[in-house]
Amino acid sequence: MTATDDLFGAHAYAEALFDALPDVVFFIKDRTGRYVRVNQTLAARCAGGDKTKLIGKRPEEVFPAPLAASYARQDESVLRTGKPVEHQLELHIYPGGKAGWCLTTKHPLRDAQGRILGVTGISRDLNAPSGKDSGYAQLASALKLMRSRFTESLRIEDIATKAGLSVYQFEQRVQKLFQMSPLQLLHKLRLDEATRLLRETDLPLGEIALQTGWCDQSAFTRHFSRYAGMAPGKFRAMQKIAEK
Repeated sequence: MTATDDLFGAHAYAEALFDALPDVVFFIKDRTGRYVRVNQTLAARCAGGDKTKLIGKRPEEVFPAPLAASYARQDESVLRTGKPVEHQLELHIYPGGKAGWCLTTKHPLRDAQGRILGVTGISRDLNAPSGKDSGYAQLASALKLMRSRFTESLRIEDIATKAGLSVYQFEQRVQKLFQMSPLQLLHKLRLDEATRLLRETDLPLGEIALQTGWCDQSAFTRHFSRYAGMAPGKFRAMQKIAEK
């Protein structure tokens, strides 16, 4: 058994812990981008619940091509630079072709000498909190403003004022409640509507851009591609294939 095998094997406890979290994907990949360890959530979503079907595979063997390319680029960057990915808002495709959003964190996996042997990470589903969640009541008016006027040029300062909070207090409470920054939340609201329009209508991309708060099609495409890992047109095409 090699030192690399020992290192990956030492993370068996983490896999067991993450098996208990149905809304969190956990994985470890080696330097070639192949899965070494996965939790039950990832196996359930991508391999019918059988972890062994994922071990040894790369993202392109598991996910739709546009998403796989985005995940692989992230992995390669972490492996090459050693810099982690922290709380990246990303699009995920769930069983049945349903699209949803998650926050992804990836870190390099190093041996005792500091050499990078792989990458480990989690992707946490973003579920909207209920009105009963602690801290929600005070943010309710600000969140209502964001949901009803996300197509406008809202300033975080103005939204914080609506909640009667400083920008710092607002950012801290949104982070605690949603596990993302206010700007990420605003982008998510726009992207949620954009994915719906791409999936349910044949509106031109320029019109969807305007209806979801982006200044033009170029800005919409740039932001959508950053978070979804693919251009809006590719997402629309992928959804149509999934529906057949």
